[in-house]
Amino acid sequence: MMRIFSLAVCVIAIAAGRLEAELIGITGDGATTPSSLYSLSLTDATSTFIMSLGNGDDGETIGFNPSNGLLYHASGISDGDRFWESIDTGTSTIVSSTQFTGPDVTDENLSMTYNSATGTFLVADRDDVLFDTALGGSATGIGTTPENLKGLAFVGGTLYGAAVFSDTLYTLDPSNGAVVSSLSVTVDGGAIDGMNGLALNPEDDVLWGVFRQAGGIRLLGTLDPTTGIGTSVGTLSDNFAGIAFTSVPEPSSRAVWAIGACVAGIVSARRRRRAVTNRDSA
Repeated sequence: MMRIFSLAVCVIAIAAGRLEAELIGITGDGATTPSSLYSLSLTDATSTFIMSLGNGDDGETIGFNPSNGLLYHASGISDGDRFWESIDTGTSTIVSSTQFTGPDVTDENLSMTYNSATGTFLVADRDDVLFDTALGGSATGIGTTPENLKGLAFVGGTLYGAAVFSDTLYTLDPSNGAVVSSLSVTVDGGAIDGMNGLALNPEDDVLWGVFRQAGGIRLLGTLDPTTGIGTSVGTLSDNFAGIAFTSVPEPSSRAVWAIGACVAGIVSARRRRRAVTNRDSA
């Protein structure tokens, strides 16, 4: 009975301490600290530095792959300099770095999101081409987007695209980028000039965005995709060019390891108690 109780305590403690989704932002090339990853607060938009990225001569966007727990980064506009990288944000290391390639690739990438239905990334570029992109960076053009999109995100099975130079949020067909519907976005009751990021929080299925106001001010906040109403939590400290939520794959290998360690500890303690009892009775 005591062993069952101890194991239950271990499992509850591990569950309580599990890692939650974290919002990661990447700064653009024109930022004070360019091409860098930060953790962004969902409470007040403050940023905490994670690591610098240097590859790619222009353009920055990121997307998270929940199947392998890696953040993907696309940057670069020139042939031979369009980088496609996977990153472990937990250890602040680049896991792989290669080129974004394909017969229709001619420009920099603006936005990306993981498509769980295909196990690939949807990527939109500055020429308004929508790509289906393998994890190794091989891209196939599958259609066009209505304009430059600086944010792509799935909410359920619905794909949304955020315009960078207008206040428009599009609902898109993920198979070819065709417009299903669109609406105008406001934030805190005011107009915006465009958006520079879009990401879904997997903890509560709330959509988040980077909203750009007149004068280049960038706000972080939530967005209701059915109404276009956004609510900011604060002003971002730098020019962020993209956002993505990261989370631990389920089941978490860390949790499995921790449960194993708990069980081992319980067994070891029981053996020690038994050894002491045997000595006392000898």
